[in-house]
Amino acid sequence: MKLFSLTLLISVACCLLGSCDGVVCNVTGCEHFNYELFLVTGDVLDAETTGFVYITLYGLKGNSPEIRLHNDWVKPPRGSVWLREFLRGETNIYHINVTKDIGKVGKIRIKLRKADRVKGKRSREWSEINWYLQEIFLIDRRLRYARCYPFYNWLRIKNIYRQPPVTAFLYPSNGSTTAYKVTVETMNEKDAGTLGKVYITLIGEKGNSPKMLLDNDGEIEFQQGKTNHFNIFTKDIGNISNIRVELGATKQSPNPKWFLKAITLEDITRKFKQSFLYKKWLTTPANKRVVSVQIPPSN
Repeated sequence: MKLFSLTLLISVACCLLGSCDGVVCNVTGCEHFNYELFLVTGDVLDAETTGFVYITLYGLKGNSPEIRLHNDWVKPPRGSVWLREFLRGETNIYHINVTKDIGKVGKIRIKLRKADRVKGKRSREWSEINWYLQEIFLIDRRLRYARCYPFYNWLRIKNIYRQPPVTAFLYPSNGSTTAYKVTVETMNEKDAGTLGKVYITLIGEKGNSPKMLLDNDGEIEFQQGKTNHFNIFTKDIGNISNIRVELGATKQSPNPKWFLKAITLEDITRKFKQSFLYKKWLTTPANKRVVSVQIPPSN
């Protein structure tokens, strides 16, 4: 508990002063950071890791300090478990502050090492540390650009007692990447929520985005009268002319329906917002497992 209090105090100081170099900010609502990182762990068998993850950003004018990526969680109630990071198929979000101007980030170095304490005996289960890193998305809030750094590979420590930490460099993919914050509002009417899967496709002047699932791990989304927020990334498709929303069936809801109020799309890099007002039901037909609608912007 003392460690939690100390790290939280450092984060609060970072928020108040806005001058801590290489600190991961854990305070809700903090705006004193200039990089937002989205680390995607692959959805493959045993992709998660119990190791510590560090990152270094290499820019055109210099590089950041080596930063350990971790979020401090409040101790859970008795009988529940601690929240873990870098789980299979999940995305972890980190806000970090680098005080010096390092310019546009050209490459990222990732380091994986064993945790300070390793549970259990020297068994195979705990003598190896692996992690399947899929990709990293980076948003530079100061220079207002986003980039994708694909990896799709393993970081492996075969023997934590003999092998040093492993490192890898990630380079940006070709073409520019645009980051969006998607805000979804469900009407406050009886049975307006849904347990179905919700997908979104952005239709732009330069082409369309892939169909993307709106899902935050560990949350129950699209409940009556609630608002949900999601972060998505796609290639640069220009100005958005329409969005396509798709509602799909699940085991819990084989014929879902949903009373969608509105969707707001914010281009994080260009600080531009568009609203897509709907205020109608989406209902899957009896003989189909999916329904989709195309919504034009309302502003």
